[in-house]
Amino acid sequence: MKHIPSFNEFITEAYKQVGPLVKIAGKYEVIIGGNKENITVAGFERQNDDSDSLYLMDSDKLKPIIGSLIVKNSDMFKLEKGTTVKAITSKGNQDVKIKRIGNL
Repeated sequence: MKHIPSFNEFITEAYKQVGPLVKIAGKYEVIIGGNKENITVAGFERQNDDSDSLYLMDSDKLKPIIGSLIVKNSDMFKLEKGTTVKAITSKGNQDVKIKRIGNL
């Protein structure tokens, strides 16, 4: 008998789970509007089927300006390794580049 995938199986495959050992929180370098700034990411949560939202520390000076950073969930492992990836700000939908540069 042929297996027909359920709706939940399709959703699970669309979103790549980020394991608990992946280091995302930390210090980041963000290039926004041609300027290089340092920010502090407190953690992340799922945004959509293919993206995650990195949320900044409440005390971060850029949080009121950019909100959070939306990245493709497939890029989460690249961030852990310090690779530069594209992101979009939740306030203003501005394209930026981010790179993890250290731990909290």
